[in-house]
Amino acid sequence: MERYPNINILLNLPEKYIPKAEFVLRTYCYILRLNPTFLYGKHYEGAHLYYGLPGKFDYPLKIYYEPETAEFFEKRELYPLEKVDFCKFRNEPIPFLFSRSGAIFSFTEETCFFHKDIIASGFYFLTCWHEYISSFFGQTEGRIDYKQSLQYRWDFTETPVVDVYCQMLLYAMEKYCPQFIREISWIEKKRFAVSLSHDIDYWNYWGSSAKLEAFKYNLKTFVKRPLNASYKIAGHLLHKNLIYNPWKTMRTLARCEMDREVRSTWFLLARNDFPDQRQNYISDVKARVQIMDLLGQQDVGLHGSPQSAYNPEVLAEELANLRDLGFNPAGFRTHYLHFNYQKSFAILENAGIKYDSTLGYWEHIGFRAGISFPFFPFNIAENRPFRVLEIPLIVMDTTLFSKKAMNLNYLSAKSSLRNLIDTAEQYQSHLSLLWHNTTFDPIDYPMWGKLYWKTIDYALKKRGWVTSLNDIYEEWVTLSY
Repeated sequence: MERYPNINILLNLPEKYIPKAEFVLRTYCYILRLNPTFLYGKHYEGAHLYYGLPGKFDYPLKIYYEPETAEFFEKRELYPLEKVDFCKFRNEPIPFLFSRSGAIFSFTEETCFFHKDIIASGFYFLTCWHEYISSFFGQTEGRIDYKQSLQYRWDFTETPVVDVYCQMLLYAMEKYCPQFIREISWIEKKRFAVSLSHDIDYWNYWGSSAKLEAFKYNLKTFVKRPLNASYKIAGHLLHKNLIYNPWKTMRTLARCEMDREVRSTWFLLARNDFPDQRQNYISDVKARVQIMDLLGQQDVGLHGSPQSAYNPEVLAEELANLRDLGFNPAGFRTHYLHFNYQKSFAILENAGIKYDSTLGYWEHIGFRAGISFPFFPFNIAENRPFRVLEIPLIVMDTTLFSKKAMNLNYLSAKSSLRNLIDTAEQYQSHLSLLWHNTTFDPIDYPMWGKLYWKTIDYALKKRGWVTSLNDIYEEWVTLSY
């Protein structure tokens, strides 16, 4: 980060808590494009930001810290729900933990004092601490229960609270550290970034057995849903038998992205023993030829089986299968979003995976770790950041339209996505989109393929950088090392 301004940060904290505070502050600095230099002790004349025990010295920025906070993170405890303190920042209620009640800031001629501990609060969200503690008392594998999350209980899933904490720092810097205020941009001076990815759960979904099962289902439910069933029966008979070609759908998808000069990441399954035979396409000779023809020059990651997120041997086998096909996957996303933050990141790190994009909720769009930007997750056991970059999963197509999730129609989903892009533009942040290849089926998912293209076009119109997860990784690591 030599090309970014140096900011001196003075920490006066217990030794075990220092790596946690540095992790959060580095994350903030990467977002704000600052180069942090950490200092330790009660006083340093040239410090710009102070975080630690109360002292008599003034600094431009001082952040509240209560001595009990460091000890809290040495225990297996949830932060008490009744102590979550909401306070409005720019007319939006923002949650704070480990903080004083009342106003966010107070000001003197020389100091902006944060009465909210945005460091400890940030650590709680960035580590998914609520999930971490809950795992000791319940399910440790599988998909996280969204309704047990702090975001669901307090209804701030779509608020990137860590991003907002950074905006608070910027707000204070405008007066007290104006030398750090400048235009922040992504590659080629783009205002914000949108990453694209496709989970290829099926190379060819509509095999003969799938067609037959769909026909039987629509006949069986005809009385309850005559219009929908009639449309599906007619559409399937025409489209699936005379028009549908999965290879053509894939090529069209790749070509339309190329025409827009955007890139995406393709996550491939890499086993040959899934119960659903359609998912074993990695061993199908015809599919293998098509995959290499279409994706040979694309960013290809591993769409790991649920077991691969918990078993290093399974992960190694699946990575080897993709490498045998000629790919060298740098990225990972687990199937069904099965993931255990502490265990799974450790396995990915040991396997040499460079980035992951699994941290998101299936039931709702938004910010599972409270952040839209890429970040290096934190290894609680070893008190250090992992060496795997997390590029948060923010929007998934099935989350938008599934009746078991948000159950949005096309117009509502379009409005939600435009709001997220507007927010990304405002904060010069990041938005990730996951669209399955099957969602481009015009009969079973009418308008949802169109929504993907409309969203990309809207982002490009607003000067967004629309690209693959690997490109986001390459951009971000230049900030981090």
